Amino acid sequence: MSRRSDYALAQPPRRVPWLVRSQVLFGGFMNQFGWLFFGFGLIFVWIFGLNADLSSLLIPLRTMETAEGMVLRVEETSATVNETPVYAYTYIFRVESLEQEFQGTSYSTGRQFEPGWIVTIEYARSNPEVSRIHGMRQAIFGPWVLCLVFIFPLIGLVFIIVGLRNGFKANRLLANGQIAWGQLKAKEPTSTTVNDQPVYKLTFEFQADDGGIYEVVAKTHLPHLLEDEAEEQVLYNPRRPAYAVLLDQLPGSPDLDELGYIHPASLRSGSMGIASPVWPSMPRTAVARSSEL
Repeated sequence: MSRRSDYALAQPPRRVPWLVRSQVLFGGFMNQFGWLFFGFGLIFVWIFGLNADLSSLLIPLRTMETAEGMVLRVEETSATVNETPVYAYTYIFRVESLEQEFQGTSYSTGRQFEPGWIVTIEYARSNPEVSRIHGMRQAIFGPWVLCLVFIFPLIGLVFIIVGLRNGFKANRLLANGQIAWGQLKAKEPTSTTVNDQPVYKLTFEFQADDGGIYEVVAKTHLPHLLEDEAEEQVLYNPRRPAYAVLLDQLPGSPDLDELGYIHPASLRSGSMGIASPVWPSMPRTAVARSSEL
């Protein structure tokens, strides 16, 4: 049976430096895309959260009073909802029981009032500074906007969780996994694309020490990098051989020397992984082959 030159990978248990563990844990497309999406999503949550009317959610829990007020001025904001401008209304009202006047600002989608109009003001009995024009909101956007913007960090969080699970799995197998050789048995396109290239699902079969035949699956948009050899090296859990990973698909792409010592990926490779969301999904030769005798 034809097989490629062996890697200089020591038998388990192996010492895995903490920097390698970190690169493997946080490396790979899932992690990097997830953290990127999560970070950008939080920016939108912060921006829209500051302009969301969260106080309206507490109004049912407060004792509210009403008073007659007057619109002082109307201003069009830079925000729109469904391409309709959002307007800000500055108003004044008087609380007779306190013999004091208060001023506030309410917002609506579309213009509803003009300066000088008399309107009904709702205010909290315990704190009249908390008020709004009846039927309007106290911020540019309603609380519903957070439901939309939270979708983005949540998607990123899902990718992060999957990426961390892959990293934990890879670290365990890198330290204690048994070595086997897998042959490509099936290749099929998925519905996912990366840079307009379809992502393929490649299924490899390998024989474990118990004599059983098991499968390990890899997904990549560059399948030729996992088809350039007759067999691909596999790391698996000898107690549960189905728990396996292709060596060339390890997140963070750690390097091994000819003596079997595991080293972090080079600084250049690491920076490439951070700079490009595509690179981490590219399987590459993660370890150096032994010198041919």
